Amino acid sequence: MARTTGDPAKRCRCMARIKFWRRSRVDSDATWGIIKYRVDEKDTKRLKLSLIKAWLLRIRQEDYKYSGSFQEAIKPVLIIAQIFALMPVRKVSSKFAEDLTFTWFSVRSYYALVTILCFGVSSGYMVAFVTSVSFNFDSVETLVFYLSIFLISLSFFQLARKWPEIAQSWQLVEAKLPPLKLPKERRSLAQHINMITIVATTCSLVEHIMSMLSMGYYVNSCPRWPDRPVDSFLYLNLSSVFYFVDYTRFLGIVGKVVNVLSTFAWNFNDIFVMAVSVALAARFRQLNDYMMKEARLPTTVDYWMQCRINFRNLCKLCEEVDDAISIITLLCFSNNLYFICGKILKSMQAKPSIWHALYFWFSLVYLLGRTLILSLYSSSINDESKRPLVIFRLVPREYWCDELKRFSEEVQMDNVALTGMNFFRLTRGVVISVAGTIVTYELILLQFNGEEKVPGCFEN
Repeated sequence: MARTTGDPAKRCRCMARIKFWRRSRVDSDATWGIIKYRVDEKDTKRLKLSLIKAWLLRIRQEDYKYSGSFQEAIKPVLIIAQIFALMPVRKVSSKFAEDLTFTWFSVRSYYALVTILCFGVSSGYMVAFVTSVSFNFDSVETLVFYLSIFLISLSFFQLARKWPEIAQSWQLVEAKLPPLKLPKERRSLAQHINMITIVATTCSLVEHIMSMLSMGYYVNSCPRWPDRPVDSFLYLNLSSVFYFVDYTRFLGIVGKVVNVLSTFAWNFNDIFVMAVSVALAARFRQLNDYMMKEARLPTTVDYWMQCRINFRNLCKLCEEVDDAISIITLLCFSNNLYFICGKILKSMQAKPSIWHALYFWFSLVYLLGRTLILSLYSSSINDESKRPLVIFRLVPREYWCDELKRFSEEVQMDNVALTGMNFFRLTRGVVISVAGTIVTYELILLQFNGEEKVPGCFEN
């Protein structure tokens, strides 16, 4: 009773407080709604930002996280090749081989076919020039160059039709191999092929620039048209063709484009064979390293059976790849051999300008180095395929089995290597064979060498 019948003044104050808190409760609901809305809006923004960051991080990880596959490693090489009208395969930027396709009705195929046609027309005019106008060492060398480029472009177009199937077979073989666990192992192949591509492409670009500078000697000293240096330069790129066709600025530009495309195709031939050789050797090395880790440990028959199956799959893959690129390999080594002999023969000639001398010696050193590296990379496939014989000697006697004996016999009998249409096998001995062949042909050519100086402006 005291609480309800207290002082009237206190009771009035209490009622006023109750009414105040009721009003404040109603007002606070609205206020709380505004505050809650603002907090939700902030949380939503934060959530969106976190999702965007996670999405960007996932994209970055997917772009830079190497899987170690051949398709991933060869991707930059094929993209550069398509810029210069080679290997018109679709979806080469994909990391999965099943995405690759070839179709005749695509911009890539049209671009490649038009370029092949230009190479063929240039080669035809070169044949006509050599047979009816001027038959000498320089004109024959130019003819061999453009004929080889025409054959190389045809070979790569034919390879593009088979490449999706080859890439899928390669991917299936890789999936059955022991996995690459360390990030360094997964990115090793891609970095190696990228290094080969960057170095070779840079050297080719430098060589072409020096060639253009050496042509500047003739443009400045004895131009075709004294008041038109650009036209004089464009005329020199395909002077044999313009002997039969009237020169125009448009045809001169087309001739220069054909000259640039042919120069890249000639160098890309070696780059591609190097990349394929490095990749095949890396897959054999991957299996060999896996067996090396387990060789001294207790092993079972099933272990060696699985290793033998993987080795046999790699041998079949090497054979399939060789069937597809053997023409390219033959053109690669035959071209290098021919031009090395020709350049060494010209090394004793006096050069009309400093740019001629710089271009000649840089080109010769680059060609020799490229051929040597190509031979070593190609022979590494055979070296890695024979390495299991060394690993087998490390297996303890008590773990030796019939399956391991069968595996050893297969490795010893097989001769795994790339070939030039089965005319030769790319083993380590091919380096000595190429060197001996160069010396032999050089001695023969020196007996017929009558030129002691590169022709100047008005010399024939």
